[in-house]
Amino acid sequence: MIRNILCLLFLLSSLAMLPACAGPVTYSAEPTEATIVDAETKQPLEGVIVVAHWVLEGGVHVSRVGELKILETTTDPNGRFVFPAWGPLRHWGRSRLTYMDPELLIFKSGYEYQRLSNSLTTEAIKGKPIPVRRSEWSGKVIGLKPFKGDLKKYEELFEDFNHQLERIATDRPKECNWKNITKTIRTMNQERKRLVALGVNPNTLSTVDNELLLNDV
Repeated sequence: MIRNILCLLFLLSSLAMLPACAGPVTYSAEPTEATIVDAETKQPLEGVIVVAHWVLEGGVHVSRVGELKILETTTDPNGRFVFPAWGPLRHWGRSRLTYMDPELLIFKSGYEYQRLSNSLTTEAIKGKPIPVRRSEWSGKVIGLKPFKGDLKKYEELFEDFNHQLERIATDRPKECNWKNITKTIRTMNQERKRLVALGVNPNTLSTVDNELLLNDV
């Protein structure tokens, strides 16, 4: 759905075209903090995995080209998580931050995972040069829905979330981006083992292919 909207915005306004200049841009980010609760009981959820990544996009059709910054954490007993402020960080090239600055990936076993980003505005798609980035979800309460489907559907959700992680982990292999999400990878590896114990065929479940999983540390 989001990709369709992106393509439509491009066709209508051509706002996604990159500027001719590809000089350095300096980015920083405000702290990001929020609370995660069970969407039904409204009780805080402890131990929820949260990945924040600031996605660089580029090209005529505004597609993902890499990561500027990657952080991970888990929620405390009150369901709260915090990412510290960072920057300034200088970025060279024609890519830029748009609306996934950051995108939040949220996972807890037995729940439907979430992907949250900032508003998809024309200014964001154009790459408005805002030097200090802020998550629109900071300060809010985020509800996770308990999963109520069958095992096959949960397997599909697991695979989809794992695919998002793999894109982060395998970007720029020489920089070893996976080292920024080791806690998340461990959690997903444990979830994979849980699903296999429930009867899911292990050959249908992917893993993030890196040294952490190979060594299972």
